[in-house]
Amino acid sequence: MSVMSIASSGMRAASLGVQAAASNLARLPVAETTRLGVAQAAAAGGGVTATVVAAQDDANVPIADVLTAREAARAFAANATVVRRQDEMLGTLLDRWA
Repeated sequence: MSVMSIASSGMRAASLGVQAAASNLARLPVAETTRLGVAQAAAAGGGVTATVVAAQDDANVPIADVLTAREAARAFAANATVVRRQDEMLGTLLDRWA
């Protein structure tokens, strides 16, 4: 698996994490809703797979969801940086051969 596909799978997983946390926060006032979480697992050949799962109730739900969303946003940004650097390296390599 290439660096780009590994980083893009991380971006997809992070995006799913932000969406799940935002959904939990939006449904906070609704009684008896199921909290969502994201289960991540290493993919064969590199990268990560992510699926939405039911999460355990947490006494600090709003704080936990905000922190989860921030963590996922940082993970997305880190993977986006990897994609940009890979693109820059490829561009530099092609410029040298041109």
